[in-house]
Amino acid sequence: MWLKNHWYAVLESNEVQKQPVHAERLGEMLVFWRDDQGVVHGQNNQCPHLGASLSQGHIKNNCLVCPFHGFAFDTAGICQHIPANGKAGRIPPQMRDKTYPTQEAHGFIWLWYGDAEPHTQKVPFFEELSPLTYGTLTDQWPVHISRAIENQLDSAHLPFVHHNTIGRRLSPFIQGPYVEADETGVKVWNFQHLDADKQLSQQELKGHINGKDPALDLRFPGIWRLKISAGFYQFIAFVPVNATTTHYYLRHYRNWKVPLVDGLVSKALSFSNRLILNQDKRVVCAQSPLNSAEAEHEHLIGADRAIAQFRRLVRQLAT
Repeated sequence: MWLKNHWYAVLESNEVQKQPVHAERLGEMLVFWRDDQGVVHGQNNQCPHLGASLSQGHIKNNCLVCPFHGFAFDTAGICQHIPANGKAGRIPPQMRDKTYPTQEAHGFIWLWYGDAEPHTQKVPFFEELSPLTYGTLTDQWPVHISRAIENQLDSAHLPFVHHNTIGRRLSPFIQGPYVEADETGVKVWNFQHLDADKQLSQQELKGHINGKDPALDLRFPGIWRLKISAGFYQFIAFVPVNATTTHYYLRHYRNWKVPLVDGLVSKALSFSNRLILNQDKRVVCAQSPLNSAEAEHEHLIGADRAIAQFRRLVRQLAT
């Protein structure tokens, strides 16, 4: 259903403060909390005793304490205290909660999903964004993550879905796009400046790149960036809530600030992003089936080359 053995962005860092936080992610009911050193931990939200919601509990002595009977679970999910059994009472070895490896980086909490050990896998990100200022807006769509991602790899929809915003001056004719794809993700170069009616080959288009960065860059399992200009980018972390729901963290990154009114500039950019995102949402949420892996009846065209590569790689990485 989702790619295994990858780091997924699951929450923004500021969403996990002093109190435990519940979040459904990857079809699992999870709880995230910070220990006494501020390190974030993720584990199953259901207490292994009687299934109470651990996110309603509190943190004490570096343990997550269940609100129902006071069972205390350490950062490894092992029960350290059962009040009803007394201080010297036996703790059953099976009284432990499932935990997930987590990292905090780039303003996100990342969760490792899979069977392999995550130690050799770096959290995916776009290093060119790290030093830049950003603002965030969030949304949640009733679609599988595959449809959400494919929408952001698709350039052909812009003159139609966004006919009165970002696609207003774009030609419906798509030259290419030129696409490079491997197990790390999909890169897309668009060529709006090439107005020829004849479709150029991938090799011919490669000659027009001239060292330019890709306009669209997807990193598995689910982060995407759009380069608008030097020092100005759009970014999305696609977070799988469950099989029918995807949470969006949409950020605008910029290398410039406007003294005195920078907050207003950030709000204006977020307002514009919300408008454009809602145009996409209306169309994408009506696609069927929700999961593009089940869309065997669909017939792709040349302009869908990035989507085709994405589907190919998902099939390959899922085996």
